[in-house]
Amino acid sequence: MTRPKLLWGGENRPDLSGGDGVKKSHIILTAGVVYLVIMVVGGAIYYAYRQRPMAAPAEESSVAAVKAPSAEEQAAAKAAAAEEAKAKQREKRIDELKAALKTETIHGITYYRYDWPQRMPTGVYLRPFVAVGNGRCVLKNDVCYAYSIDDPQQTAWINGDRLDILAGGQRTTLSFDPKTMHKQMAPDASWLMENYVTEADPDALAALHRVAAASNAEIVYYKSDGKSRQQTFSAEEIERVRVMVELYELLAAE
Repeated sequence: MTRPKLLWGGENRPDLSGGDGVKKSHIILTAGVVYLVIMVVGGAIYYAYRQRPMAAPAEESSVAAVKAPSAEEQAAAKAAAAEEAKAKQREKRIDELKAALKTETIHGITYYRYDWPQRMPTGVYLRPFVAVGNGRCVLKNDVCYAYSIDDPQQTAWINGDRLDILAGGQRTTLSFDPKTMHKQMAPDASWLMENYVTEADPDALAALHRVAAASNAEIVYYKSDGKSRQQTFSAEEIERVRVMVELYELLAAE
């Protein structure tokens, strides 16, 4: 008699070891470990980030630097603006002074002078003018002695070699070389003129400054051992000296 095969034995015996439960437990355990690792790493990163010193964005720093120039930059900008305004004012004043003058350029030299008559009335005249060229600005003295035959003093030719300038309580003497004198005489000898043109040295410039600042001044043209001629500046002549001195100083400063 054949014994029947047990249903719960052999190959057909059910697995009672709980295999599916073990797999689930492993999954849960692994997920827990991963979660803990993520929490630990994330916490460490967050802690490190909080401990890092905060730095201002580079872009904001650049904008702040542009908006807030240094004290030195502000002072330099202010000085530059003041200098520009001063230069404009100087140019305006130069143009005002030149407006009343005769301007003439000869061989690259520009001359600024008053338009005096070619034949002056009897007397002594100091007629300064400005010459600019070749990198120089020069104030020149034009000393003119004019004589007419009907003059009561009858000084005629003086052949002077000195000029005294009396202004501001001081006397300044200019000396001339007679060889550099320019002479003119009418064909009928009815008038004559003696003339010197020299560059103003510091003493002459100081004397012209005193004339420009004075309400009255005098000049004496003479020969050291001979005749002389004295004359008082008119108000117009003092004003002309003042204009030429101011123009010279403005142009010389450029």
